[in-house]
Amino acid sequence: MRRGCTVLLLALADLSHPALARTYLNCTTREVVIVNESSEELLSTKETNLSFLVDDVAKTVMFADGTALTVTRFDDNWLSASRDDSSYAFDRRNGTLSYATSTTNGRVTTVIIGSGRCESGPAPAR
Repeated sequence: MRRGCTVLLLALADLSHPALARTYLNCTTREVVIVNESSEELLSTKETNLSFLVDDVAKTVMFADGTALTVTRFDDNWLSASRDDSSYAFDRRNGTLSYATSTTNGRVTTVIIGSGRCESGPAPAR
């Protein structure tokens, strides 16, 4: 009987401290796009919004649309993840996001570098 009560108390105590829900990150970034085609190079900049869902319990990171990223670092200070040719790094201490991607198609190379600040909040309802 005592063991059953202990297990029940532990289960109730665990319920009183719910696991961290997913955190929604909405990031406003400045993006530089460099396109190098043969001897010509084009440069442009633009503002971009990126949104992520971070699950601290499952240690996963995904875009807000549910597209999973491959996590390479997940701790209290840093999140690093990648998808295809893109790499993302989020500094949890100051809320900054940096990312980069590089692709080559034939004789055209495109490099995208971005950085910005993220605001966190609860995940939006689906």
